[in-house]
Amino acid sequence: MKSILIPTDFSATSYQTIDYVIELFKNDRCEFYFLNAYTLDIAGLNAIEMLQADDDWYEEPKQESLNKLGELVERHTLKSNNLKHEFNAVSECVKLVDSIKNNIDKLNIDLVILSSSGEKTMTITNQNILAKIRSCPILIVPPQASVCKGLQLTIASNFKQKINTSDIDRFCELLTNTNFKIEILVLENQNTLSKEVASNLETLIIHLKKYIITPIELQYANSPQELKKYAQSHQETVMCVVDKKPDVFRKIGFLKSKVISTMNQMRTNAVLTIHQ
Repeated sequence: MKSILIPTDFSATSYQTIDYVIELFKNDRCEFYFLNAYTLDIAGLNAIEMLQADDDWYEEPKQESLNKLGELVERHTLKSNNLKHEFNAVSECVKLVDSIKNNIDKLNIDLVILSSSGEKTMTITNQNILAKIRSCPILIVPPQASVCKGLQLTIASNFKQKINTSDIDRFCELLTNTNFKIEILVLENQNTLSKEVASNLETLIIHLKKYIITPIELQYANSPQELKKYAQSHQETVMCVVDKKPDVFRKIGFLKSKVISTMNQMRTNAVLTIHQ
């Protein structure tokens, strides 16, 4: 049974994300963990006011979180006729990124799900999570995402480095009982591929053949415009991008991951981020 962590702020967008993920993995045995991480509103309070706050002030956010999570678990448990699915709730008074990081280890999570705003640029919250969570693949789901009859996973990269397949393997294993296809989108000019790129492509294709019986097709996109055009014409496709290991400048916040700009071209797609 696979474990999937879905943070929720109880918004309509997060509920759409939950419905999408449950449908995506309808053929697989999964434990879904709905996570709500909250913090106490101390804005404008001084130290004395904090000390004078009664128990209700501390308990109210906790109870609200627990009640809404309970309703969410009950709703999906009652409406689900899928015996392969189990639903659980996690409520914590802590920053969201810290809660995600802790629960990945504690619950042995295979996949983290984030909701996308669908806007031109990724939210600061999601950027922060992508920067700090690297022990698990992350699937970002836009509001308009839907599951088509024949799911396709498109792996997009320039393939100048060998792809670490561990995160891809974890995602493909979640789709074991699903009839899905894999396509590779090479972010390079088809006519000028180096021997190293060609070798890395061949290695990946050989590795992926164990998951599917249909041929793996190659497509090419040599510019951000071509990438955006591909994504828009494949809106039901799960796009997969590689987030390279951060260097010193990125770790200290001086630079952002290049994968963010790539993902902004795919805002209409569900995007799976894997880590080198």
